[in-house]
Amino acid sequence: MNPLGASAALLIGSVSALYLEVPEQMLTIYEESLLAAQQVMTAGDMHSMSVMLGARYIMDHNLPAEDQFEDWLRQAFQENNIKDLALDHWGRPYLYRLSDDRRTYQLSSLGPDGVAGTSDDMSIHGP
Repeated sequence: MNPLGASAALLIGSVSALYLEVPEQMLTIYEESLLAAQQVMTAGDMHSMSVMLGARYIMDHNLPAEDQFEDWLRQAFQENNIKDLALDHWGRPYLYRLSDDRRTYQLSSLGPDGVAGTSDDMSIHGP
């Protein structure tokens, strides 16, 4: 199921659960499922970005500057019109940091809590 379909199914499920007064246990299962889906979709987006950043580094021998990352995303993923790729699946901007020598990067999501340095943060390094 594509991410949009998964999101729609989860939304329909939550509305149905509230309308039908589903027991608290079912709502907990739904919330845990939604969190897992957001984590998987964010990890997938980060992996795709990492692949494209690696390809750029191989072809051009450089990485996008930090202040040009969002523009680079729009160019690299022109066919995506479903969601803003600069935002993770909690609606927060990805953090893109270059090393001092501009040869490596770290791409991070602050996860569901939106706080840096906690156990739910997600990060990928490259190339």
